[in-house]
Amino acid sequence: MAIQHTSLLDQAADAAPVRQVDHDDKATSTHPDTESPLDTTQEKDISTEVVFQSSDQDTEDLQDGLFHQIIQKDGKDVHVSWTREEEARVVRKADFLFLPIFSLMFTWMAIDRTNVSGVLTSTFLHDTGITRDQANTGVSILWLGIVLLEIPSNVVLHRVGPQYWIPAQVVVWGLIEVLQSFVTNAGGWYAARLFLGLAESGFIPGSLYTLSRWYTQDELTSRTALFFFGASIASAFGSLISSGALRLEGQGGLRGWQWIFTICGVSTIATGVLAFALIPRSPYHTGHLFGGLVRVRGWLSEREADVFYARIIRRDDKKGHGSRLKIRWKDITDVLFNWVTWPYLLVCLSGLQSVNGLSTWGGTIIQSLGFSSIHANLLNAPGPLLGSLSGIVLASFVDRYKRFGFAIIFAGLWTLAGLIALYSLPVTSKSSWSFYAAYVITQASPGWQPINVTWLSLNFKTPQKRAIAYAIYIGCSNLGGTYGNQVFRGSDAPLYRRAWIACLSLAAVWILGVIIQTFLFRVSNRRFAKEVIEKPELEAEVAYIDRTGRKYRYYW
Repeated sequence: MAIQHTSLLDQAADAAPVRQVDHDDKATSTHPDTESPLDTTQEKDISTEVVFQSSDQDTEDLQDGLFHQIIQKDGKDVHVSWTREEEARVVRKADFLFLPIFSLMFTWMAIDRTNVSGVLTSTFLHDTGITRDQANTGVSILWLGIVLLEIPSNVVLHRVGPQYWIPAQVVVWGLIEVLQSFVTNAGGWYAARLFLGLAESGFIPGSLYTLSRWYTQDELTSRTALFFFGASIASAFGSLISSGALRLEGQGGLRGWQWIFTICGVSTIATGVLAFALIPRSPYHTGHLFGGLVRVRGWLSEREADVFYARIIRRDDKKGHGSRLKIRWKDITDVLFNWVTWPYLLVCLSGLQSVNGLSTWGGTIIQSLGFSSIHANLLNAPGPLLGSLSGIVLASFVDRYKRFGFAIIFAGLWTLAGLIALYSLPVTSKSSWSFYAAYVITQASPGWQPINVTWLSLNFKTPQKRAIAYAIYIGCSNLGGTYGNQVFRGSDAPLYRRAWIACLSLAAVWILGVIIQTFLFRVSNRRFAKEVIEKPELEAEVAYIDRTGRKYRYYW
């Protein structure tokens, strides 16, 4: 059955078996050196039908310097041939013209979550009569709101389409962000944070799943890291925005903290409108702006879109099956009750929350060293920026060597060393700069969450299970936010002895969890290598084949 060009999420729901062809195949050729009969402009509606076919063998060997794949258009077989350089060119276009939109949206999402750090260095608590612990409760309620609609939001996304639903989410939570500037008491604060969380529900897993449909397994970890790059630097840019906004104190009759919420909210709304204009329905619709209301020359020609699709199916034919996401209850239970899932959730709940409180109270802690609120926000910027950059480097290592566990253990040990230093250097003005240096080093630990969530998704075989895995993991990370901020209590200030002990304990659980997880996967792979020889049907469970030809059930 042929499938209309709608979106990558909607492509090839009923794909036929796929085959690979030689040069003497009689199908229509789209050799890169010849003009494709399918090269037409995108200034008309694409009604061409596409069905993907998967390879009989999973090999990266070129035939006569070309890759080959069969797709169907208008009921006809089309032989797509392309070079490695041509493939790199279309991927590069997506890297510069598609991926940054998602990273920008995630940046403002993270800023809207973490700008509380800057708000708390202002007169917010005094102006609203909210206590420090009530402020913590409001932050926790936001994470709870996100968890409540995580899966329902993704159901809507797959029905409506990411090109509409995701930008709409961004505009709505941007509006709520602006409305936070009118908070006058604890009740209003709780309501604002709850609705902000509800509006943000499903954005991260929905975006991750969309990206997974545009990139292959070999590319996904580094692209996920770039997607998370926006969130990683949000604390840095949020601190800079807060520092500038606090200088507007009294301008237009607004307090500094009101300016923070207003500036961030308006910027978020503008980003949502930009996303609605630019996110394509599929690679065949890159010239359809604002949902097709405006037509321009697309950044992918139809020929390039053919190559883009064909390369994805060549790497993972499962992305051409069931991509309409008719998720069954069994798909949910297969992920939720699979032993593979739970180590990731344990690592998520312990590792992320070992430093999560710093994203909210970091500016306040630095301010307690004797710095002004403006200087505290400026000094809060370098650590997250360094952490995001080191995270991209670490993700590139993982994409190349496929050693997920080792990379996360490295990040964990780095973080643990920083937390030990923070515990050993109490918050006093006499040790201001030494404590600040330890704080920056801790924040500069490589961002590992994109590595962990990619690792989880790649260890599930079908698009449906990967989508569920994304939702469960992100829901778990958001659930952890309900307690991660609670470790820095007002009664523990300014030394935060109990807080640092809690952070150290969580970091220790995190590292131990990854070590055990990696060990279990390696043991399972050894058993699988022996079983697959005796039971050829287990070939369907192979996750990847390394350069030596060894077959693995799990990435580790």
